[in-house]
Amino acid sequence: MRNTFGSYKPHFWAGHRWDHMRDFVEPTVREVLDRFNDALFWHGLEDTTGVGSGLPERPCTWDTDLLLWCPPDQVPLIAGWWRQAAPQLELLREPFTQHAAEPCGWITTFEAFADLLTDWGEVVTEAERRGWGIVGLRC
Repeated sequence: MRNTFGSYKPHFWAGHRWDHMRDFVEPTVREVLDRFNDALFWHGLEDTTGVGSGLPERPCTWDTDLLLWCPPDQVPLIAGWWRQAAPQLELLREPFTQHAAEPCGWITTFEAFADLLTDWGEVVTEAERRGWGIVGLRC
């Protein structure tokens, strides 16, 4: 992922920015991004927003400190959400600028926010193409 340096911090800050702007995003775009992001790294959105990925929790049998485990059968659904969201990313610029941009922390600009989402979009699209799952390990 570009500009993450192996850290989870950009994901945290992107979630923080999303919390501040999501109410100002067009509802169909908001819903698909809620699902896409919840499936990958903002788990628990359904508890606070009423919209989550809806993907079932699956226990991981590996003895490791996982951030994410997404089996191959879930990837096409997540990639589909990305295909819906990607052409509409520019619609997020104004809500981000007005309600979420801050000079401190990570993900301080719309471009950084869009880059993080786009990088994840590329990950899920390539994983779908190859029939792979996705694993995120804590660094």
